[in-house]
Formats: sequence, structure tokens, C-alpha cells
Amino acid sequence: MQSTLAEFSARFKFRFTHHLLIGLEREHHFTDLAGNIVPIAPQVLAWLKQYTNGRHVCHGYELSGCQGEERIERPCRLHELDNLMGRNEAELRAAEKALSFQRAYWGAAPHDMPLDVYPDERYERIVRHWPIERLRAACRVTGVHVLIGMSDPETAVRAYNRAIEQFQYLCELGDSTNGERLQLFRDHLVDCIDPPPYRNWQHFHERMVERGFATDPRRLWDFIRISTHGAIEFRMFDTTDDWPRIKEWVRICLNICRNACK
Repeated sequence: MQSTLAEFSARFKFRFTHHLLIGLEREHHFTDLAGNIVPIAPQVLAWLKQYTNGRHVCHGYELSGCQGEERIERPCRLHELDNLMGRNEAELRAAEKALSFQRAYWGAAPHDMPLDVYPDERYERIVRHWPIERLRAACRVTGVHVLIGMSDPETAVRAYNRAIEQFQYLCELGDSTNGERLQLFRDHLVDCIDPPPYRNWQHFHERMVERGFATDPRRLWDFIRISTHGAIEFRMFDTTDDWPRIKEWVRICLNICRNACK
């Protein structure tokens, strides 16, 4: 199925009011109290939905049933991050106490972890024909994703091209697994080692058509990408519970995008 430029562009939510605002996502694995990875994401999310009276937009699932994701509830300024992530932390700690589990912040989980896929129709369709090592890689890796909002497609292309100039530096900055997480992506989960430059928005669409992602841009798992949220998304950082380190990553990504927009 092909996608016209107009259809493709409609999948992206650029907003002038969100220009240079921050989005943040952090993934983790669930373990029992003995440290064994367990596929309890459905139970945890169900508990959080009830605990937050349905306001569980900050907690989501990943492809692996052993993983969870927390995200801030709205795009924000840098000074707002502490309060927004602190609220998530309080909710997750309440869930841990109630359900007797822990979170593990491993960029690359052990090789022998469970390979249960979260019971989501889209994910089940995606992995149906995957080789086992690709599924294992997707289940093992967890990261921190930083999103910087963009006002329009051409501005996004300009900021993206500036960001990929810093690609190697950012990879080194966010590495805590001696490169293991990034290597798992390169070996099994991305078809382009280095994010490529784009001349303009039309060129981006053409490349997405070539790569088979034009009808579902979320399937593009490059380490830096133009996200359907209308943002530049930085995906190379290993997950961590070191909050000051995460904030430093956010500052660096924000400055890269801000300088590109001058």
C-alpha cells in the first residue's frame, strides 16, 4: 500500500504551540523481588489504571510483556520535568508495593529473559514472522527517548539534519552497556546504521516509501527520527534511573534543536 505525500504528512502532529517543548519516555523491565524478569505488564497497567482513576496516560506498554514505559503527560519546558516525572515515580512505587515487583533499568537485559509479547494486536502482527533473535533483541533493549517538538515539517527536517551531525557523540554520551544495546539494534532492529540526511520533507517521504514505512512511520526505529508526534526523537540513550543524567541528555538535545532553528 502506497502513501501520497499528503497522506504521509497527515500522520505527523506538528504544532506551532509545541515548538521546542520537551517530551520524555523511559523504559524499564519488570522483575520479581528476587530479580527475575517477569511478564507482568498487563497486570501492572491494569492496577495503575485503577489507582489513577483512569488517568494512566503516563504509563504504557512496549512490545515485550516484561517491559513498561513511563512518559510525561504533556509536552513541557525543562523546568517542569522534575514535577512531571516525580508524579510518575510516586505512582510506580505504589504499584511496586501493591503488586510486589521491582523495576530494572538495564539498557540490555539478560539473554535468557522471557520473550512474552504484550497482548496487543499490532505487536502480535509485527512479530508474527520475526526470527527468534530479532524478537529477543526487541525484548532485551530499553532506553530513554527524548523528544523536542517542532512547529512544521521543514523546520523538523532542518533540526533533524543538525541532530544527526552529533549522532556518534550522542551514542557515546548515552551508552552504559559498552555498546551492547546499540549493537542489538544494529544487528536485528534497524536497517540503516546511521540516520540519513534529508534534503527536504518530500525527500523524507520518498525515503520512507523506499523503506516501507510510509503508511506506518512508527515502525522506523532509527536512533534519531522525525516522530509522528511532530518532534525530533533521540532514541540512542540507554535507560537509567540516574535522573540528573537524563536531564543533561534533555538539555543537550534541546540545545541542538534550538540552535538549528535560529
